[in-house]
Amino acid sequence: MDLYLNPSDISEVIGVDEEIIKQTLDRKYPEIEPFLRVVSSPSEIEGEKPKATFQMRIDGLAPLITQLSFNIPTDEIIENLICQVVHIAYLRENNEKLEAEIAELRENIKVLQDERADLRVQINNLEEEKPKSWKSRFFKTGD
Repeated sequence: MDLYLNPSDISEVIGVDEEIIKQTLDRKYPEIEPFLRVVSSPSEIEGEKPKATFQMRIDGLAPLITQLSFNIPTDEIIENLICQVVHIAYLRENNEKLEAEIAELRENIKVLQDERADLRVQINNLEEEKPKSWKSRFFKTGD
């Protein structure tokens, strides 16, 4: 599955103004063009035709950043990318912790289900052993 990003999403990921992203995508650089697709988006003005916008496959970010670095300072891009990497690392770590918790909870559920089954057996045994009523003992009806 390919993941495509709108210019606003790209702007958020790499920390560059959305208009600069749009301008760069509109230039259709040969290094970037294979990663682009055109989609229609609704117009802000009612009655107008939908306008075409670019979306970029996520693996096209590297050539886009290279192209952007020719025109803007890269320190902002690098800082934002570092933040993204830290965030991804945090999410992975959090995911691993949650998976461990899920495994532990599944084990607890299994233990509780086993205890429940044991209690059902004990209840059934007690019901079989419960004393008969005086009528059944006196008239010796077989339950």
